[in-house]
This record gives sequence, C-alpha cells and structure tokens, in this order.
Amino acid sequence: MSLIHLATPEIWFVCGSQHLYGPGPLKQVAANAQAVVDGLVASKRLALPLKFKALLVDADQIAKVCVEANSDANCAGLVLWMHTFSPSKMWIRGLTTLKKPFLHLHTQFNRDLPWSSIDMDFMNLNQAAHGDREAGFIHTRLRLGRKVVVGHWSDAEVQDRISAWMRAARAWHDWQGAKFVRFGDNMRYVAVTEGDKVASEIKFGFEVNGYGVGDLVAQVNAISDKTVTGLVADYEKLYAVSAELKKGGKRHEELRYSARLELGLSAFLESVGAKGYTDTFEDLHGLRQLPGMATQRLMAAGYGFGGEGDWKTAALVRAMKVMGDGLPGGTSFMEDYTYHLAPGGHQVLG
Repeated sequence: MSLIHLATPEIWFVCGSQHLYGPGPLKQVAANAQAVVDGLVASKRLALPLKFKALLVDADQIAKVCVEANSDANCAGLVLWMHTFSPSKMWIRGLTTLKKPFLHLHTQFNRDLPWSSIDMDFMNLNQAAHGDREAGFIHTRLRLGRKVVVGHWSDAEVQDRISAWMRAARAWHDWQGAKFVRFGDNMRYVAVTEGDKVASEIKFGFEVNGYGVGDLVAQVNAISDKTVTGLVADYEKLYAVSAELKKGGKRHEELRYSARLELGLSAFLESVGAKGYTDTFEDLHGLRQLPGMATQRLMAAGYGFGGEGDWKTAALVRAMKVMGDGLPGGTSFMEDYTYHLAPGGHQVLG
C-alpha cells in the first residue's frame, strides 16, 4: 500500500571545482561527475531520484544553486562532492543560505591509482582528497548539520549509506508544510504531550492546529449508512470477525460505528490535507467510542498518529513511515505499559 500524500522528490548532485584548472580539465570533471551520478542511479540502491545539477567553480554559481534549491519544491536535498580542489570560502555565502539538507560525499572518481602512469596532471585532476577535506573544514567551521559518507561511489555500502540519508531527507521534505490535526487538547495534567507548536513549525516546518471534536462528529454523522455497510463488508473479507460483531450479533452496531468513525476521520483529514492527527479519550464530545480500529487502519494508509494529544509523536510516526516506505515491515504507534524484569531478559509489554 502506498502512503497517502507521499511525494517522490529528487536529490541534486553538485560537484565543486574552480577556474584554475582551465576549460579542458573542467569539462572532464563535469563528465566524471555525470558518470558518478549515472553509476549511482544504475546501482538501483538509491531511495530517491538523483540528478546531476551543476559543476560549480565560483561563489556566485554556488549561491545561485543554493537559492534555486531552496525555492524548488521538488528538491529534497543536495549531495556535494569536490572532484578537485574547491576553495571553501567560495561556499560560505551559498551554504549559509541553504535551507535544504545536504550530504557531503567524500569520494574519488577513480577507485584505484594508476601506479605505472600517474603524473601531476592526474594528481591535479583527481585530488578529491584535497577538495573534500577543504569542504569538510568549512562545513565544520560553519557548524552546519550534514551527513558525511566516505568511500568509493561504486561500493555498495557507500550507496546504501547515501540511500539511507535520502530516506531521512525525504521525511524532512514531507514535513515541510505538512499539517497535523489535534482533535481537542492533549490529556489533562500530562507533561510529555505538551510542546511548543510555534517552535516546531519554525524548526521542523510542519503545522499543528486544533479542531473541535464537534466538527469531527458532524463529519462522522454525515457518512451514509450505505457507505458504512460497504466498509463493514470489507472488514469481514479482511479480518476474522467474531460472531457478536457480525450482522445479527448483539454488538454489530459497534462494528458499524467503528466503520463510520474511520470514514468520517478519513474524510475530515482529507478535507484539510492532513498527514496525521491526535485525539484523547478525555474529549469525545459526541463520539460514542474511541476510533481504535479506525486509527490502526488510517496509520496503515500512511497517517501519523499520537495518543492523548501527542502531536510530536504523530509527526514522528509519519516521518518514520516516509523513511521506511518500500522497506520490509512498517511503523505504527503503541504505548508502553509494564515491564517483565526477569534476570534472563527484560521485556516491555505494550
């Protein structure tokens, strides 16, 4: 099942050099950078599309690409590689304006040195060891958060590490402008579900807004009986439904109401473009039961969820779902309740 509201952005590959080397070597540098990108893409190990964006040789070019990355909604981040020596003061203006995540790939075009023919021309063209160290210095001096991957670009472990970072960048991209709904407030007197929603939007880019439970009740009540009956039929195809919940059973109406809750919740979240939500049992206001099964099924569709008003967990569950998209297993919300502390091994029962 594909996650609801999930985009597939691209990552830009940027190669650094400088004018000192002249047009001939720079043409070769650009061709090598394109070959690296082609090789990474051909590996089929990357989580997102990778595009060779530019060979950058001066501060104005670097700043321009960083501004373009900020304004391109389809760009989730940058991979930076210094094929030759790229004086890193050129990068200060661009990197201090860059708002997208970036990965520093400390690699080299050729894997092995040509020991029998190596000369200074080769050394000048293939001095990523020099350029990437210079880049690493300025990234550290500027206190920039980034991922660093070291090794040859053809190595499967290097490719997997790049891909893992891409998954994190995709989750960050998914958060930008995302909306998380709070039905009612958080559980009264609880500390861990509190938080600064303004600070979170400033820092992480997603909105958290409250909606009255009565608005949800109206949406739930508006669902037609025919639509409810259709979803209940789906339940009976997918799950082992106990006799008392089936049609004619004494608790059949509870199953129907659970279906009604799912349909109403789904419609409400879709209407505001939300990627996750929270609720609390202390604020039902007209709901006849908590949306337990509805929440499990909505999480399966890709929505983030946090219990008892915990909007931070709702956002994190969504991020984990995005990072894990396409991988075995899945991500869901649960609460830890009690321990088993036997000497042979500790366990948590949720």
